[in-house]
Amino acid sequence: MMIFYFLAGLAASALLVLALLTLLAAALRNNWNHANRLRLSYLMPVLLAVAIVYFSVSQLIPRAFDLIHVAAGHYEYAELDLQAISMGRSSLISQGVTYYFKPGTFGQDARGRFQVMYTPGTRFIIQVTYLEDSGGS
Repeated sequence: MMIFYFLAGLAASALLVLALLTLLAAALRNNWNHANRLRLSYLMPVLLAVAIVYFSVSQLIPRAFDLIHVAAGHYEYAELDLQAISMGRSSLISQGVTYYFKPGTFGQDARGRFQVMYTPGTRFIIQVTYLEDSGGS
């Protein structure tokens, strides 16, 4: 099930970049036709190009490379102690490394040690295996 969530994120990032490219084409067409109503709108292609580069480098390209690992079934492993990490709604930080997961993967009161399989580029958790109670309070 987590693979489908990963694939949905990949599709969403691809659609975002495609939408930004479409807006860039429209903004460039307005510039070429001198159809801009505001002087500031002449800078819109520059802003859109920066957004395209940012979202491609930070989201689309790492997810696309991770798709190769998901298709081949090559994942990296880590053991996490949920007592010693900082957990957000859909991410956790363990020893300075951020891992991302589908909301609801870990319960609100989840404690103990877990082995996680994750993608190497985006560190998206694909599978979680409970190992043992950490014994801490």
